[in-house]
Amino acid sequence: MPVSTDIQVRVAHADVVMDLAFQRSLEYWQRGEKESDPWLQRTGDSGAIFLEEKQAVIIEGDCLHQVSAPEGGTILVCGNLYSTLDVNGFSEIIITGDVRPDGYIRAENSCHAFIGGHLEGTLQSSDWSKVWIDSDLSGVLKTGFSSTRIHVNGDYTGSIIPPEQPSSFFLSVAGFAANESLHRIMEYYPNRFNASIGISDVPPGLYPLEESHRRNERGNCFARWSVQQQR
Repeated sequence: MPVSTDIQVRVAHADVVMDLAFQRSLEYWQRGEKESDPWLQRTGDSGAIFLEEKQAVIIEGDCLHQVSAPEGGTILVCGNLYSTLDVNGFSEIIITGDVRPDGYIRAENSCHAFIGGHLEGTLQSSDWSKVWIDSDLSGVLKTGFSSTRIHVNGDYTGSIIPPEQPSSFFLSVAGFAANESLHRIMEYYPNRFNASIGISDVPPGLYPLEESHRRNERGNCFARWSVQQQR
């Protein structure tokens, strides 16, 4: 079995919370691979990997070389990501370890990603995405033109880079996120920004405090975040 039961349970939890985000991987763990839908087996140091249309691959150990999936697919890295994943079409990506500072996930379409450790590198998606980070987000997240949902089980100290056109952004941080950083995100996403923050540097409550910042000319609320505890 390529990953521990603990990781499988964590991915299953993320799948339920994020509404069917990691179906293909969970089906493989539950039922095994189908003859009509085999999974490739590779090692992380075996060189560059190219996937045909909607193929799936299990990479044992740290991923050290580029992986390309121009028609989309499923990529399971049993270790850390040190290289670049270039994907198109719809892609499901699971990294059991960290996305290291040089690691780069570039999705030119829709992407569902589970990162079992830290996101220290970059994740970029040009369309809608669901991303579960089981530890800290200290790297860079470049969001797409549609809708982005991010869950961070640790602290958020990284950078969010918005698309050129307005989109919606939904953020959940179990650990710490500075209130100033949330104000910056609000300015990036005028369409809609909602967040739930476990710990911040302001008292518990609903933010922003300035009513004008939470309303547009029609009086509708497009940006708000809750804080549970103050550090």
